[in-house]
Amino acid sequence: MSSPDPVAEEHAPLEAWDDAADAWAAAVRGGTDPRRALTDRAILDLVRQVPTGPVLDLGCGEGWLARELASRRHEVTALDGSARMIALAEAAGGKIEYGHTPFAEAGENPRKLRGAYGTIIFNFSLLDARITPVLAAAGAVLFPYGRILIQAAHPAAMIGDASGYRDGWRMMEEAAPGVKLIRPIPWYFRTFTTWVLELRRAGLLLVETYEPLDPETGRPVSLLLHVTIPERRPKRSAEPR
Repeated sequence: MSSPDPVAEEHAPLEAWDDAADAWAAAVRGGTDPRRALTDRAILDLVRQVPTGPVLDLGCGEGWLARELASRRHEVTALDGSARMIALAEAAGGKIEYGHTPFAEAGENPRKLRGAYGTIIFNFSLLDARITPVLAAAGAVLFPYGRILIQAAHPAAMIGDASGYRDGWRMMEEAAPGVKLIRPIPWYFRTFTTWVLELRRAGLLLVETYEPLDPETGRPVSLLLHVTIPERRPKRSAEPR
């Protein structure tokens, strides 16, 4: 994973994901990345902690998580900004409502998220520099006491990186170890402090954090955030004097 400082245009990451979709899907379905087995289990374990209600897999990619949840009788909607990823996900089957919905469109109009949900999942899908609108949109369609679950690169992963521990664009060059992408994919790295600020800007409340560890190295493989919407208390009417 290299660390230049690309000027990422708004649609460049989506175009890159379309180009990389087939190689990415093959790597995911082939189980060639041992780290992914750890992060996959981490998000599934977190989802299963409490009843989910309807689930939205937002940024579903080739659809592995949506299929896994649907096989466990969850009601699942799965959306992604890459048309090719959605085509691959639909071709794999499953009782899932799929849709092509770029995050920018969802951020402008939460109705594009197609419903209300008890659980909304961003599994390594918040990769753009501007994520506040789509986070706010997710909060707008979340049931009271529902959960937004975010899995992202652990901030400590960039300590010692040439770009340093600071927010900024990075480039993903492999779908899995040894599996080169046709075109590198830009993604935006955030420090832990920036994650907390993004949630606050979106009007969301951070409930818990989790840091699944690699049992061999003892190092965190990802950062998991459990987020919800603040309780909306009715305004008290003025007492008569």
